[in-house]
Amino acid sequence: MFDYIRSRNRAAVVFMISLAVFVPALVMPRSGEDLVVRKMILFLSLGAMLISGVWLIVRWDEARRLMRLRSGEGVLARWMIDPARWAWFRHHSNEWDKLENVRPNDADLAQPPGQAGIEVVVTRDGILIGEDFRPLEKDVGITVRADWIEFYQIIPKADGPPLHMVLRLPLQPGSESLAAEVQQAYQRAYHAAKSSRHPAIYVLLFCFVGLPAVTLLIWYVAKVTGWTE
Repeated sequence: MFDYIRSRNRAAVVFMISLAVFVPALVMPRSGEDLVVRKMILFLSLGAMLISGVWLIVRWDEARRLMRLRSGEGVLARWMIDPARWAWFRHHSNEWDKLENVRPNDADLAQPPGQAGIEVVVTRDGILIGEDFRPLEKDVGITVRADWIEFYQIIPKADGPPLHMVLRLPLQPGSESLAAEVQQAYQRAYHAAKSSRHPAIYVLLFCFVGLPAVTLLIWYVAKVTGWTE
């Protein structure tokens, strides 16, 4: 089972190590003898720093969602699935996964429910099924059936086809209204985000302010340290 907090911590360690290598290699006095080695260290550490920085930003956001959920912040619905219903749904889900044109269920139904069963907690940006946490975006598709609910999320990739995440899980009798409330809450959040101009403003600020500022900073440091004439 994926551990978002541990992954965030690993990304932070890699970022700090690459930063600790990059900065001394950049600012220490140069000499002709070690110039080739210094350039290689600079390029490798800079690449590691950029990649781990993006990794850290993504994992930091996911870990923050999980910690907010565990603290009870922004909870939309919470219900328990008893062991008998969990086993019943797991059997049916395994059969559905064998059908053509049906995407397999990505929820970890192999979890042992224990005597109390499995708790499901849904917030505005994530879902926790037992110990299985998944981030959710505002555009997630939610289908509510008589006795189960499905979350369908398309995750774009920089290259190649997008990833498809499907989470199907049972509803305990009496929790059908909670599922409908979750569906309506995400629909309202999606329409509100769609009509908002804030994301476009953030993109424009990043392109026309953030990138030039970072480029200018790198050039200035390189100029001061003598890497550019």
